[in-house]
Amino acid sequence: MNTRLARFASGPWPFIIPALIALVLMRGFPFIWQLWLAMTDMRLGIAPRFIGLDNFRAIFTSSAFLNSLSYTALFLVATVAGQMTLGLCLALVLEGDFRGRDLYRTFFLIPWIISALVAGILWQLMLGETSSGFLNAIIGLWGGSPVRWLSNPTNARVSVIMVYIWKGLGFSMLLMSGGLNTVPGELIESADIDGAGFFRKLFSIKIPIMKEIISVNLIFSLIAALNSYETVLVLTNGGPGGATSIIALEMFRTAFGDGRNQLGRGSAIGVVMFAVTLVFVIAYVRFSRFGKEST
Repeated sequence: MNTRLARFASGPWPFIIPALIALVLMRGFPFIWQLWLAMTDMRLGIAPRFIGLDNFRAIFTSSAFLNSLSYTALFLVATVAGQMTLGLCLALVLEGDFRGRDLYRTFFLIPWIISALVAGILWQLMLGETSSGFLNAIIGLWGGSPVRWLSNPTNARVSVIMVYIWKGLGFSMLLMSGGLNTVPGELIESADIDGAGFFRKLFSIKIPIMKEIISVNLIFSLIAALNSYETVLVLTNGGPGGATSIIALEMFRTAFGDGRNQLGRGSAIGVVMFAVTLVFVIAYVRFSRFGKEST
């Protein structure tokens, strides 16, 4: 018994168990609580009553929730693709050795660092639809008419996507820059000697070596975009007519906003969000294992 205890004490478990307990308390218990809330009709100030899967039936027959799902799919594809593509382009530009490079990197990191609410307020001022809005003021100087950036459904959807791309661009640039630093200089020199052009070196050398960094960028960007709602809350509050309502905002508005106070139904939307996130994580893990097994 003493030998077993000594082995246990000398192994990793004394250090792992406290972390596991903390993880269960901080992550596991809140999720179980949320799952239970999702099966109740809980509202603030009212004792919850167990109703089973009624909340899930209600949200999947709700036009507002289904519309938010469809826009969320478009939102995720557009924002993640935009962030990763532009982030790679910026990383390639800033890869060179030139004066002020670190200053430019800091400049592009600022949007990622600032609060999502502050970013929403900033862009609300930029996209103001009167002549006092910054962009419309510039358009007015050229004799143009004010643009309905946030009250037109199509313009609002595009505006929200562009703001989120701007917000997360620095994160993608940072990861892509780190990935480019892992590319061996000898390979680039050999490619230069062989006469390989920019795009040949990019797609045949740099991107294959960076595939793990790119996959990490992809999964983190997807999860961040799926769970963020503060900026769109300030910009449009999901309008006009629900055109820019994403699933995270729909969860917040169902649970706390618009006077609905449906904590149980909001928790059900949160469970759906968790399931979607879990799908992304499982796909990432399987893809990562496949990549390692094939090498």
